[in-house]
Amino acid sequence: MSDTTCDDIVAALTEVGDRTFALLDPITDTDQTRQVSPLMSPLVWDLAHMANYEELWLVSRIAGTPTRAAALDDMYNAFEHPRWERPSLPLLGPTAARAYYEDVRAESIRLLEKLGLDDSDPLTRDGFVYAMVVMHHHQHCETMLATLGLMGALPAGSGPLPVAPGAEVHVPAGAFTAGTDRHAWAYDDEKPAHDVEVDAFWIDTAPVTNSEFRCFVDDGAYTRPGLWSTAGARWLAEEAATGPLVWHDELDPAAPVQHVSWYEADAYARWAGRHLPTEMEWEKARRSDVLGGTTQVWEWTSTTFAAYPGYRAFPYAEYSEVFFGEGYKVLRGGSWATHPLAVSATFRNWDWPQRRQIFSGFRTVRREG
Repeated sequence: MSDTTCDDIVAALTEVGDRTFALLDPITDTDQTRQVSPLMSPLVWDLAHMANYEELWLVSRIAGTPTRAAALDDMYNAFEHPRWERPSLPLLGPTAARAYYEDVRAESIRLLEKLGLDDSDPLTRDGFVYAMVVMHHHQHCETMLATLGLMGALPAGSGPLPVAPGAEVHVPAGAFTAGTDRHAWAYDDEKPAHDVEVDAFWIDTAPVTNSEFRCFVDDGAYTRPGLWSTAGARWLAEEAATGPLVWHDELDPAAPVQHVSWYEADAYARWAGRHLPTEMEWEKARRSDVLGGTTQVWEWTSTTFAAYPGYRAFPYAEYSEVFFGEGYKVLRGGSWATHPLAVSATFRNWDWPQRRQIFSGFRTVRREG
């Protein structure tokens, strides 16, 4: 990434802006401002949050100047205001939020073209901070797609593509280098590169499909206590008010199942006499180029999100460090809604094991011995 130019960055910023407004333009102002679930923000919050994040990093930090309004910095701070609370805030409306986004974008590009990239500053070297902002915005586009999914307003053609199921591949025992020190745009939780020893295992060549998951459902697995961990059984009891995941005939049987919680993925693996992969098993298989369908759904792993040995927070601890040790489960790969910038062998996603609104699926492994 050392050959990144200012033109490359402008193109990336323009692309994510176009993507953002393509998602929002068909949505009424009423739907942009309403909250469809306490798990999700109103769409208009996401938009203004993106603008505020960009202002903080690509305007205020780059120019060494204050942001335009402390009230906006507070209102669009994701750590100060959880999602369920955001509709009660005096949010900018759709028109004002869009104007805020466009004004910040114009200033970001003006400063970039004026100042260029300072290789002496680790934040701007190789365009890192710009990539961080672009990635952040694409991640919020995926979040907005999850919101649109709950609204029943996904763009036509959305969803995972069919995969070829029913096969597994052997990954031999041995060490490999996990994480990265070379990717200039990698996040802090992907670093540093470190050697990991992994025992031999067999892994599905594709994520579990709708038809495979339907067998689990039709076999009565939701009512078989032995398939569920203690926490999974507790989650299942809490979900009983709305019912377990059910089959819908319009789903493509050959497409990966999505919107499953970690608990459902874990129970399926137990039902199949297998396991969820650790994230190191997943990464070793991915680096061995034996996995198909890695960009169709985020894939749950059995691993709880934690720092790698030698981890250092950069450029701020709130990106990943504050989530370590809190019980979040790691997801790997990427979904049909994920931008290619976040699709790599080392990128780490994470969420609570009970989450279902994300575009999450899984594959399974069996181990030797």
